[in-house]
Amino acid sequence: MPDPINVMVTGATGKIGQTLMEDLDDRFTLTGTSRSPNDDPRFIQLDFDDVDAAAEAFAGQDVVVHMHAKSNHNTDNFDEYLGPNVVGAWNAYEAARKAGVRRLIYASSNHATGWYEMVGDRCDAESLPRPDGIYGAAKVWGETVGRYFSDRFGLEVIVLRIGSYEYRAKPTDFTMGPRILSTWLSDRDLVNLTERAILAPDIKYGIYYGISANARAYWDITNAVSELGYRPVDNAENYASEVLTKGGVYTLWGFEVEGMV
Repeated sequence: MPDPINVMVTGATGKIGQTLMEDLDDRFTLTGTSRSPNDDPRFIQLDFDDVDAAAEAFAGQDVVVHMHAKSNHNTDNFDEYLGPNVVGAWNAYEAARKAGVRRLIYASSNHATGWYEMVGDRCDAESLPRPDGIYGAAKVWGETVGRYFSDRFGLEVIVLRIGSYEYRAKPTDFTMGPRILSTWLSDRDLVNLTERAILAPDIKYGIYYGISANARAYWDITNAVSELGYRPVDNAENYASEVLTKGGVYTLWGFEVEGMV
């Protein structure tokens, strides 16, 4: 029997972290972090303002899945992102280096390239960053810091630009109108993508979009399929009639983004 893989999920009480802690528990030896105390014995209380405390927590981990961040993307208040998304991202990478972690999976966002979508352009992992706000720009920072730590220190870094995900939500649970038919990431596809990111061999650094097998997708997941072995099985199109009947529209900074076919 191979040795179990020790995986730490930071921000493990968030909407993505909860799912990973529940659905990956039978595949890896999981530890989760939370800013607040938690009764679950798998959890430790940790913020990312102290790099030495984070390094101590990371000791013995093979892989860190870094989900800890502020996730709102519709504010221009830089100070809200400075701690968790800028300093915290740096400290997570530095803690991983100090602790001898082999791989860090960084939860980025589609908002790192969100302005392409705002103007109706498709993009892929090779497209230049084009954030649609401070949140997206902070995610670009985290992606770039990961590139530096990979190049300089040999840390394996996998960046996941996650689409639209809510805990246990179907496309009909969202209020963004037809956009969700392009951007949805289902529970089981999220879990599969993360598992593949943990296990995929011979990757020093890579950026991958995280969405389901949506018929209307406009983010290219070809490299996630070929390099990670990601095999999405869900398709938001199965909910299209209900979503379109329900209506709604996604807006940001006065732009209405209805999705592209």
